[in-house]
Amino acid sequence: MTPEHDRAAVCADYALRVLLGEDSDPAVRARVAYQPADSPAAGARVQIVPSGFFGENYLRPASLPAPPLPQIEGVPLLFGRPDVERRGERLIVHADIVASAFFLATRCESVVRREVRDAHGRFPGQESLPFRAGFIGRPVVDEYAALLRKWLREAGVPVAEPKRNFSVLLTHDIDFVRKYDRPWRSAAASTLKRRSVRAAASIVRIACGLARDPYDVFDEVLRLDATLGEGGVSARSVFFIMAREVDETGRTYDVRGRAARRTIRRLIDAGATIGLHSSYSAGSDPELIAEEKKVLEDVCGFAVNRNRHHYLRWREVEDGWPMARAGIDWDSTLCYADVAGFALGVCRPIPLFDPVTLKPFGIEEHPLLVMDCTLSRGEFMGLSQDEAFEYCRGLIAQTRKHNGEFVALWHNTILVMEAEYHLPLYQRILNELCS
Repeated sequence: MTPEHDRAAVCADYALRVLLGEDSDPAVRARVAYQPADSPAAGARVQIVPSGFFGENYLRPASLPAPPLPQIEGVPLLFGRPDVERRGERLIVHADIVASAFFLATRCESVVRREVRDAHGRFPGQESLPFRAGFIGRPVVDEYAALLRKWLREAGVPVAEPKRNFSVLLTHDIDFVRKYDRPWRSAAASTLKRRSVRAAASIVRIACGLARDPYDVFDEVLRLDATLGEGGVSARSVFFIMAREVDETGRTYDVRGRAARRTIRRLIDAGATIGLHSSYSAGSDPELIAEEKKVLEDVCGFAVNRNRHHYLRWREVEDGWPMARAGIDWDSTLCYADVAGFALGVCRPIPLFDPVTLKPFGIEEHPLLVMDCTLSRGEFMGLSQDEAFEYCRGLIAQTRKHNGEFVALWHNTILVMEAEYHLPLYQRILNELCS
């Protein structure tokens, strides 16, 4: 066998597991072949014809698809041609949904276009094929999966629908626990620098425990999140906690300090899950994740296996290896900071695979679909509250259609700083998820 053949076999096996599901019947997977049309596979009923993506131009610029894309039964197709023919008992599918699914699920585009990064080292959503080709709001890999199940049934292979139900994952990145980490010093500074006695008095009340710090909205967030369960929706809340007090962005908070410890205890007692919010610095040097994870585990008193990068700064695909070595096997970072939508083409957890080494990371990714500031800020989507709600309704509808997992991120700080926009928007989205 040639290296290209070996690579195609390994990558196709991964892509078919993503399409049909890790828990799919092996007998069903055996009915799908990824081979040229003139090389019939014994026992195959659906034969997907390779487009050549895994050949000599693999992960080179020549491998990149370019809009406008053809469509197969209304679904954008990255590779192959949109033709299906019957030969006896077999369906010959010239639409290479294997390569198309692999390209999206493994972030191949960011590997090929390493020179394209924003100021934080992230691959920009507006540069991505899903955005440029107009399908960022559709989970096209899940649509490929539905097509594959349909073709199998047409070829006489009974295929059950995936064993999953629509669910919601509400996530909150805690970039700051308190606005006034040193309230007495802040009160003095407010008086001396701004000559604002009223502001200083407010901060003194916080320091004396007579008022709540503005960023301490955790009880309210927990109450809002709980409305989904009360509405009969399968929902979980995860709070990602920082463990590096100072990094490239400046000061965050001391996770070992009293305020952070109390907050973490409140979240745990309320039934929320704690994850690591790996620092901005760890985005540049992912080896730092192991150190930060250990600090957070010492504070929590239990093992932490979940992660989300600060600023969504999982910059290069291969940065997953230090995460995996640190014991992270669950992540929810992969999303475009500037455009909400289905960055990996799926609305459900998938195992991550390194397209360079052709090996699985051992990390389950829960793709983030929407982040608060992505919707509102002018440098990103710049939507009004009503526009943002309608956009999120579309993402929710798509996720429901595929019985997926709707993953959202709202920061405690943004709910406060942009409350005229985000608090009512968050409430409207939760109501929509319950409807």
